[in-house]
Amino acid sequence: MFIVCIVIPHKNYSQEFLAPIQNQYIADNPYLISSAYSGIGDCWQIRASGFEQWVNIPDAPSTQSLSIDGRISDRSGVGAILFNDKNGFTSQKGLQVSFAHHLTLSGEEHYLSFGLSYRFTQFFINSSGFSNGNPDNPINPSLESIEVNNSNFDIGMLYRLGRFFLSANAVNLIQKEIDEFSAAEPSKLQNYQVYAGYTFDNRQYDLEIEPSVLYQGFAGDGRSTADFNLKVRKMNRGDYYWIGASMRSLIDQDMKPLSVSPMIGIKKSNFYVAYGYLVNLNESFEASSALGSHLITLGIDFGCRRSKCGCTY
Repeated sequence: MFIVCIVIPHKNYSQEFLAPIQNQYIADNPYLISSAYSGIGDCWQIRASGFEQWVNIPDAPSTQSLSIDGRISDRSGVGAILFNDKNGFTSQKGLQVSFAHHLTLSGEEHYLSFGLSYRFTQFFINSSGFSNGNPDNPINPSLESIEVNNSNFDIGMLYRLGRFFLSANAVNLIQKEIDEFSAAEPSKLQNYQVYAGYTFDNRQYDLEIEPSVLYQGFAGDGRSTADFNLKVRKMNRGDYYWIGASMRSLIDQDMKPLSVSPMIGIKKSNFYVAYGYLVNLNESFEASSALGSHLITLGIDFGCRRSKCGCTY
């Protein structure tokens, strides 16, 4: 599967308890979209990613993650993600572990996968800096910091028929109790994702072209976004390089464009590197054309062996 998607987050100070998938899965790592992808492929994969947003702005959001996934049998896979997400006076750190099982349906190249993840997230906020002496701020200014831990589960499904793929995921299945952050703090943490695409194969020129769409909906505040992506990969004797572009739009704001990003990556032997640059289309940033966000991903594949089941090819 080949994906290119970029997310410029609607950052606020509410707790979302999400693994920061908004950047890393651009770099050929669909496991970060859904646990149902874990174990698909011949190799174990390690990916380390960093995403620095609005580099000219002090205390701008930044995200780092480290993921690993691979196959433990012909039909099953596991994975894990460590992540750190910081935005001003707030931060999230966490660990996610996943299991997936893959089935072969009737006919060739007709597969169905199911995945389950458990995630532990620690949400931290420096309320003394965030309140800034404002008595109307809902966070208690007498508290120097607040820390909230959350355990939750995600489920995912992946359907593949030839070069078509469709993934549907439900994130944060368990509701959250209201805490001292704010009386208006949302208890609904659910995030719903649908990702679909098709890979066109031009064997004459060793090219693969993949258009795809990713939808995300947030139950807590009604936000929804859509990413329209295009990726082109050039094969070269087992190695490859790719270029791509993605545009994110706000569905809940009449498909208003939010960001656009060019991307590039290369895989040589068992090593992988990718880079992306995101340009904001948000009106609030029009005054500064120098603002941008940078993504870099480094990876290595190891322990490669062919499965006896096509469901994990």
